[in-house]
Amino acid sequence: MTRLILAIDEHWPTRPDCPWALLGPDGQPLSEGRSEPRHWPAADECEVVLTGPQCLWLEVPLPRATRRDLPRLLAYALEDRLLKDPDSQHLTVSHRRPADDGERDLAGVLVVARERLRLVVAQLTAIGRQPQRVLAEVQTAPADPQGWQLSLSADGAILRTGPDAGLAIDGDILVPLLAQQAGAARAANKAPARIDVHVAAGTPAPDLTGLQSETGIETAAAAPYRWWQGADRKAANLLQGEFAPSARGGAWLGRLRPALAVGGGALALWLVANVGEVLWMKHQVGDIDGRIERIYRTSFPNTPVVAPAAQMRQQLNQERARHGLLRDDDALALLAQAAEALGTDAAAGIVALRYEDGRLDLTLGGSAAARAEAVVGLLASRGLLADLRRDGNAPHLLLRRENLQ
Repeated sequence: MTRLILAIDEHWPTRPDCPWALLGPDGQPLSEGRSEPRHWPAADECEVVLTGPQCLWLEVPLPRATRRDLPRLLAYALEDRLLKDPDSQHLTVSHRRPADDGERDLAGVLVVARERLRLVVAQLTAIGRQPQRVLAEVQTAPADPQGWQLSLSADGAILRTGPDAGLAIDGDILVPLLAQQAGAARAANKAPARIDVHVAAGTPAPDLTGLQSETGIETAAAAPYRWWQGADRKAANLLQGEFAPSARGGAWLGRLRPALAVGGGALALWLVANVGEVLWMKHQVGDIDGRIERIYRTSFPNTPVVAPAAQMRQQLNQERARHGLLRDDDALALLAQAAEALGTDAAAGIVALRYEDGRLDLTLGGSAAARAEAVVGLLASRGLLADLRRDGNAPHLLLRRENLQ
């Protein structure tokens, strides 16, 4: 079975060409290249590696709980570590290991914008290349428990500080960021003995002497960086939950039909046997809602209860502001939402901006102005109040968070 692996950067499909590698049944490359989709070779399966900063890899402490509670716990653990709302991000657990206190786990979480992942999957499916797996380059780049591994390509740099950690670094500021990482590791007494540097074909080699001087860590050239080598079965597949592939092809379905019939019968029996458990779980959901309301009443006894979760979010914003942290209705947070909705049009499409009393006013131009109405609908679907008005020929996009009344 052959596998076509695509290295997709943040500019795809606006810039449709991308590196690809065709692997044979033994996992070795049959051919490599860079081209637009119409020139990609035929293959039995298609896989994607999202390159550079499209994915963030974090490790957060989690209490030990049931699987159904995991999404809620992850969103809570990541809320203060993400600029954007965790609900707008797709989260995939890469690993779990016991924490030092023995009472919690440390969970590795791959974070990618839900809209970005949906766009990539939809575009590939539309051209007949439905991906079976989507991986993150921050996890597939070379790693070694004995030292840091720095991988350089045309899309930037990936620093792996261990088997369960990876960070995308902008190539333009590689040296100062790497020096900062080295200083932080040295302060925590976790500095590596050396940094191995992997350079992809066609990418200029860095000044290893300069890197070593800036970081204070021995730096040496290592094997060339072949981005597709890390796309093995151990890497976490981002196509989980709502993004899980719904079909694997008619031929496979025909072969599996007898087994599916038996499985369907067993599933029916299981459903009947567990009706009581479902009813009990519904009762638990009611208890949880009641518990949320009781917690809110206890924490804010003089405040009427309208929507406890939303009110607690409002209180959290107030506490963030009191401690000098970013609120979700601040200018930067609103601008990040607008830039994500505008996509590649944001860089040249935002002519001017104004922020006052929780409202962001963006003057749009060029291609951003042409698709302003579609952007309003997209922002509204994310829980934002967005409106469009015209001042002469220039459209203005007005954006703010919905306030709790």
